[in-house]
Amino acid sequence: MLNIIDKDIYTEKGELLKTIDCPKKVSLKDLRTDKDKTLYCKNCEKNILNTEHMSEDKLIEILKKDKDTCLKISRLNPMFRFV
Repeated sequence: MLNIIDKDIYTEKGELLKTIDCPKKVSLKDLRTDKDKTLYCKNCEKNILNTEHMSEDKLIEILKKDKDTCLKISRLNPMFRFV
């Protein structure tokens, strides 16, 4: 389980993976969903990873490579614990 404390995402071991910070304050309505369920930000012209469709291990691997990866996180996703 990943822990979200304030705006930071940590592994269970306490390793910081990412600080959640959208400089353009994008909301869900600003995202386009493609047929393959890929999310696309119209403001930044970037793909957004929907964490509901991936494993925790895959997400950790991606964030360790690129902390600037944009994410869609649901409070209902059991992968995350909001502290």
